[in-house]
Amino acid sequence: MKKLYHCRYLIILLCCMALATPVSSFSILAHEAIIDAEWAGHIKPLLIKKYPTATPDELQKAYAYTYGGSLVADMGYMPFGSPYFTNLLHYVRSGDFVMALIDGSQNLNDYAFALGAMSHYMADKYGHALATNISVAVDYPELKKRFGDVVTYDDDHTSHSRIEFAFDVIQIAKGNYGSVAYHKFIGFEIATPVVERAFRKTYGQELSTVFPNFNSSISTFRWGVQDLFPELARVAGRSDRAAGSIMVDDAPNGFTRRMPESIFDKRYGISPAGTGIIARTLATLVEALPKIGPLKKMGFKHPGKTCEQLFLQSMDSIMVNYEAALAHLAQGWLHLANINYDTGKPTTLNEYTLADNT
Repeated sequence: MKKLYHCRYLIILLCCMALATPVSSFSILAHEAIIDAEWAGHIKPLLIKKYPTATPDELQKAYAYTYGGSLVADMGYMPFGSPYFTNLLHYVRSGDFVMALIDGSQNLNDYAFALGAMSHYMADKYGHALATNISVAVDYPELKKRFGDVVTYDDDHTSHSRIEFAFDVIQIAKGNYGSVAYHKFIGFEIATPVVERAFRKTYGQELSTVFPNFNSSISTFRWGVQDLFPELARVAGRSDRAAGSIMVDDAPNGFTRRMPESIFDKRYGISPAGTGIIARTLATLVEALPKIGPLKKMGFKHPGKTCEQLFLQSMDSIMVNYEAALAHLAQGWLHLANINYDTGKPTTLNEYTLADNT
């Protein structure tokens, strides 16, 4: 039975490497970092305002749903996911879907999940436009010659994935993200009923028609977010390729200053890394393999100080705009435009192939 259990995760990893999902997301681990930075000062107070009788335990549970909301748009990345679902959320009526989550919330967890989804909207809108798309042009001169100062995910998938993986590797290595152990202590939850309602309202389809098994997708995605992705970044940050290129900051940067010290506490977990042995084994395997084919996206390449600064500046912009959106929501006049998550611009026909195909 144990061998079958281990084989399941090996198959998942092989699928991850083989599937070239046509979707771009701002650095995966950065999404949770945004929630960590905004939780105490902005998200939690808004939850308490709407649900004043919520207990501390209920609010902690809601925290887990906020994490889930911040990453639900990326579920198509993982095996048993749905690329079509993720493409819709990134390119088609993206603002309408998040608003449907907010309007369709029926309880504390639904609402927390919706606020998490809104953070993803802001992260992709400003993260791609202000950091990733510019950084690709800076770090890959040959692509700049072809596409100019802004290189989108549609222009070149691999370079985008490598840049965003590098952003996460650098922040993990510097200790600027919350510990894996803390994230596992909080948990990671998906508010399935409100997703079903919002998907039906926005796209006129049932969630069950685009996911073969939504619950299995959640389980696999949770493992990827909590174990595999952090471990891949951690191992890459300790590799020979990263040695000497990642310098620890003398002082906390903008977004880490917003986080409580407990975020970085590793005592919540058992292993030093906080991840499970399966993830640690697979990450070590990935690091040892040649970075060719699908694995090329996981090859760490430091993008340079300029790109690193663009990332940090974009994180500040994301949080300023997210806080403004939360304030607008509290005042009852929030509006989210339908944007292309890859460019941050309003969705327009015949402008972006991935959006048109979706």
